[in-house]
Amino acid sequence: MNDLYLICPGEVSDLQKEIHESSLDGIKYETIYSVEKLESIQNGKIIFSVYINKSGINIELMEMLKKISENKDFFKSSSAVVLIHGDSELFTKSIGRRIIFYLNQSGASFIGRPIVEVTGSMKNLVHIAMAENSSLKDACFKSSKDLVDRLMMDKNPTHKKPELLVLHSSNWRTSNTLMLWNEVKSNLKGININEIHIENGSVRDCIGCSFKTCNHYGKQERCYYGGIMVEDVYPAVLSCDALLMLCPNYNDSISANLSAVINRLTALFRKTQFYDKYLFSIIVSGHSGSDILAEQLISALNINKTFRLQSRFSMLETANDPGDILELESIKTRAKDFADKINETLL
Repeated sequence: MNDLYLICPGEVSDLQKEIHESSLDGIKYETIYSVEKLESIQNGKIIFSVYINKSGINIELMEMLKKISENKDFFKSSSAVVLIHGDSELFTKSIGRRIIFYLNQSGASFIGRPIVEVTGSMKNLVHIAMAENSSLKDACFKSSKDLVDRLMMDKNPTHKKPELLVLHSSNWRTSNTLMLWNEVKSNLKGININEIHIENGSVRDCIGCSFKTCNHYGKQERCYYGGIMVEDVYPAVLSCDALLMLCPNYNDSISANLSAVINRLTALFRKTQFYDKYLFSIIVSGHSGSDILAEQLISALNINKTFRLQSRFSMLETANDPGDILELESIKTRAKDFADKINETLL
C-alpha cells in the first residue's frame, strides 16, 4: 500500500490550512493531529506539516518525535516530506532537519530537497517568487504543491553497475572513522568504490563568487579555483550513484576540509542537481554529538543539494582513542548491517 498521511502536530496555522487545501487538492489522505492517534506507518507516503510559533517550541511535535524514536521501524519502507511554517525568521530549518533526522532514524526515506519552509515574512521564498513572477504567497503554494507531487510520483532509481563515491579527510593510521569504514567496505559486493582523500590545503573554501561568475563556471562543470575539486571531485560526483561521507566529529562539526568540499559543490549544482543520487555517512564522535553532524549533512546535502536519503542513512558511533571503534560490542554486526543497506539500495 502507498496510502498518504498528513501529520500535523499541535496547532495548525491558517496559512498551513491554505497550503494543505492547495497542495492536496484531489488527493485522498488521512490526517493525524495528536500523538494518541499516531501509530506506526509502513509502506506509506507521509507529509509532516508543522507550525512553529516565535518560541520555536511545539510540544505536540516533541511528543510525537519521542513516540517515533522508540521504534526503529515506526516508518519502515515509508517516504516522507516536511512542510513547516514559522512565525519568525528562526527555527524553521533547525526544526525541519531535526524532524527529517528522527523520521529517517525510524525507517523513513526522503527525496532530495524534501522540505518547504515558510518563515514569518516569507522572505526565504523571494527568489522562487522572482523566478515565477509571482507573489510570495503564490510561491509558497506552488513550492508546496510541487513537493507533494514529487513525493507522490517518486520511484527509487535503479543502477546496473552502481558507483559509490567516498570522501574523507582523515589519517588511516589513527582514524576510528576510517577503521569503521574498512569494516563496512569489506561487506560491500558488486559496487564500484571510488575513494578520494581531501588533504589539508587541497581545497580552498568557497568565498561566495557572484551568481554570474559561479553560474559561468558551473555551466562548464568547473569552478573559479580549479584544483582537486574540478579535476577529481566534480567528475566523481557526476558519475557516482551514491555519496558516502566519512565524518569524524570535530568540535560538533564536520571537518573543515569536507565542509569546504560541500560549499564548493555549489558551482557544479548550478548545472546538475543530484535528485537521483543517494547520501550515506559514517560519523564517529569521541564523546557525543553524532546527531549534530548527521543533521548538518541533512541540511547541506539532502535539503540544499538534493541528495536522496535512504532510511537510517548514517551510521552513528562513539569511540575515542585510536582503535577503540573495533572494540565496541557487536560493531562488526552493525558494520555489516550498514553495508547491507547500501547493497540493497544500490543493487
